[in-house]
Amino acid sequence: MQLRVLGPIEITHEDRRLDIPGLRARTVLAILAANRGRAVQVEDLIDTVWDGRPPSTARSQIQICVSQLRRLLAEVGRKDALETRFGGYLLRLAPTELDAGRFELLVAESRHLSGEGQVAEAVARLRAADALWYGATLAGVPGDPVEAWRRGLDERRGAAVEERIRLELTLGRHDELVGELEALIARHPLRERLHAHLMLALYRADRQADALKAYRRARALFVEELGMEPSAELGRLERAILSRAPQLDLPAAPAASPVTPSVAATGPASPGGHGPDVPHQLPGDLADFTGRQKLVGEIRDLLTAEADPGHRGFAPLAVITGPGGAGKTSLAVHVAHSLVDRFPDGQLYANLGGPSPSPERPAEVLDRFLRALGVAGPAIPDNLTERIGLYRSRLAGRRVLILLDNAADETQVAPLLPNTAGCAVIVTSRARLGTLAGSHEVDVDALTPEQSVALLHQIVGDRIAAEPLQADELARLCGWLPLALRIAGARLASRPHWRVSRLVDRLRDQSQLLDELVHRDLCIRTTIGLSYHSLPERSRRLLRRLALLDCEDFPLWVTAPLLDEPPSVLEDLLEQLVDVRLLEAHGHPQSGSTRYRLHDLVRVFARERLLAEEPAQERGSLVRHVLGAWLAVAEEAHRREYGGDFTIVHGTAARWPVPRTVTDGLLGRPMDWLELERRNLVSAVRQADALGLDELCWDLAFTLVTLFEARSYFDEWAETADLALSATRRSGNRRGEGITLHSLGAMHMFLRDPGQAERMFTAALRILRPLGERHGVALVERNLAYLNRLRGDDRAALRGYEAALAGLGSVGDLVGRAHVLVSIAGIRLEQGDPAAAQALLGEALTICRDAGARRVEAQVLHRLGELYLRSGELRRAEESFQGTLDIVRAASDRTGEAYALHGLGVVYGRDGRLAKARAMLTRARQIAGQVVERVVEAQALYELSQLPDRDRAEAADQLRRAADIFGELQARVWHARALRALADVSG
Repeated sequence: MQLRVLGPIEITHEDRRLDIPGLRARTVLAILAANRGRAVQVEDLIDTVWDGRPPSTARSQIQICVSQLRRLLAEVGRKDALETRFGGYLLRLAPTELDAGRFELLVAESRHLSGEGQVAEAVARLRAADALWYGATLAGVPGDPVEAWRRGLDERRGAAVEERIRLELTLGRHDELVGELEALIARHPLRERLHAHLMLALYRADRQADALKAYRRARALFVEELGMEPSAELGRLERAILSRAPQLDLPAAPAASPVTPSVAATGPASPGGHGPDVPHQLPGDLADFTGRQKLVGEIRDLLTAEADPGHRGFAPLAVITGPGGAGKTSLAVHVAHSLVDRFPDGQLYANLGGPSPSPERPAEVLDRFLRALGVAGPAIPDNLTERIGLYRSRLAGRRVLILLDNAADETQVAPLLPNTAGCAVIVTSRARLGTLAGSHEVDVDALTPEQSVALLHQIVGDRIAAEPLQADELARLCGWLPLALRIAGARLASRPHWRVSRLVDRLRDQSQLLDELVHRDLCIRTTIGLSYHSLPERSRRLLRRLALLDCEDFPLWVTAPLLDEPPSVLEDLLEQLVDVRLLEAHGHPQSGSTRYRLHDLVRVFARERLLAEEPAQERGSLVRHVLGAWLAVAEEAHRREYGGDFTIVHGTAARWPVPRTVTDGLLGRPMDWLELERRNLVSAVRQADALGLDELCWDLAFTLVTLFEARSYFDEWAETADLALSATRRSGNRRGEGITLHSLGAMHMFLRDPGQAERMFTAALRILRPLGERHGVALVERNLAYLNRLRGDDRAALRGYEAALAGLGSVGDLVGRAHVLVSIAGIRLEQGDPAAAQALLGEALTICRDAGARRVEAQVLHRLGELYLRSGELRRAEESFQGTLDIVRAASDRTGEAYALHGLGVVYGRDGRLAKARAMLTRARQIAGQVVERVVEAQALYELSQLPDRDRAEAADQLRRAADIFGELQARVWHARALRALADVSG
């Protein structure tokens, strides 16, 4: 099956073209293809298909289009390619199933071949890539998202054509290119690089006068069309042609180097084209950073000269490229640290994981960046386009330095770039990112011999100066590559009794391997191998097994399941690996603990040795031990946060017995530990799913809801629950499936999607009741009761809460019972029975304090505050709300803070302290808006409208907004109350 978009959109199969019925279906297919591998919300599809003016039947018409597309895909055996995701659809295509994907693969192959000196083969790939076009890109398909994809594809095609012509010029094909270039310029008159290529082709064809005429035509065109002169590069090329500069002559043979020649030889490069939160995310700088001074100055000049907001219309972008081990990250981090004072609004950092099998998705990075820039979790949009817009809005007018490390390709980087001046960006990548508009590429390879020796001297000390000839030889044997030099230097530094000549002699013994040091990856692997084999067996075994950890960095304790040794021994072994630079160590700024990280190339080597030296059964057992350890500590974190195994259901997966002394050290603040290890815990869920460990997968995913709910990490909640649901369904694990459906329902409940939440809860009950899973059923009944109360059906809510209360009591879930008692008390309070409410709340408060469940205690205190408000006991109400505020602020619970501030605002208003009331209610409304807690937002608006010193027009506006929100939430009682108040103030 082939989906073709490089012309009118179509699906083909075995030389047969399938008819896509109607423009709407073609538009939906185009949008899904543009976002392949990512879910597209139905609302976004509707907005594009009907250009913001949808009919009432729009949702059902989208479903019809999707059904039609699925039938088409089923005809070619790919019905599974179009998946339903929460609130949208996702199209899964292999790169080779989409002609745009094949185009990118061919361009990437060409880039690689060019870098290896195989220029003719690179040209052939680029010609094949261009031949994939069979008409105007996505002809006839409307919509802004489609148009953006179309422009991007056409731009990448143009860049590929320009690169192909550049390569052909190096092959001496200038005579053949003149006609093609003139035709291309006729179609794309403002692409300056084409004009430069034509001038050079004419010059090399002994047509100097025509080359100069070509420049004059280009200049006249730019002045007439744009009101500006051509670039300085094109002017320099004209002067070089006038003077017959030797560098314009065709080289004797095509250069093997992948470095792009200067503009004088080939024409110009592709044209370029808030809050108090101040993030400081840069990794630590290297104290012994050596060399690269010219590159450091070049990058600094670029970023500082162009970062002035008044200088140009975009942020300067430096792209550092080179092979693994060449020191790209070290250079980028060093430059970034030297510029901290020039970017006072902060520094953002992300390791994009380019070389890994699962690179970071732009949406995930944007989530972290937005949080670092002060955006609350619930306020972060689900849609990638909206995240990009919010991110760029937060950066506008600020001076922030952004470091994007280990980029995979341009598509990963582009969404993370600011679109205005003032900021600056550094990107590192193994790949050349030539299509990023306005980028300045810096190619990093080996150090010079002098810099290599200087680096060795920084690491080892005066022994290097004492043996200068041997030091030169050592640098040469290491290929002058920074990683190899650092490993060799670390071995010397850790053996102060060695002379330099001794290590040189050892390296000479491996002459065949060292010869391969010149060949990039092989050279790094060989150097790592030399260090690896110099270690004691226990150290080697630990290094091999560290490859089983699917995480970016890790703490000491997590290595215990890999090697049965005391913590002190494990720390010594890790430090041995750090000494020889097979492992990196850094201090975590918040926790103060040491974290370790495997370099990506070292990880590859360790994995190879693991497969070669450890039996498969042992590897599987070790992975289960590690994942069982993550689960054990996460489970204990929940237990300490809630005072026991309350409000949660666990499975039967084996836990690795983490010692109590370790968990005590980790879990002084349980929520902080969950936050610190959040990415590793999510990775553990992914790893459990990939290995078919369904019981562990769902248990860990459900345990992590403790964090996701409190800190509004809805992306991670959705991802881990989806993985758990898939894992349990594949294995037929009905209990795990039911609990995971309950988790998804709770997520939709927090996202204020009661319809989807109810569907999930109902499906969970259908599974859990026949299994006799009383605890899970009780938790679901509690949440269904909440939905009924939200709809105003207190009778159904009470029935549900009473059933949940009985179920939770039968399994000993005390804190779960306390939570339900608080909810029932709220209903009794609404019904005018404060005595019953107070008795329920007193029982709940005792339970929470006995268990140490501070978060639920805050909810009890808040409900008590409401009770005292109703009875007119304002001082006691204030004490209760203040107690709530103290607890939630200590826990960084922004949602709870909004509720507590709202309660205090109401108290101050009733007490006549109007200035404080207005300040509290306004702050409650602001926080509620940030965390998307719409009930509190609407209630705060309502209370502001009721203050005695209100402005009537302002109050009417506040009530209209409150009524709209209550209506959307189907909160009928509050909606009616707001409408009555609006009628009063308007009358």
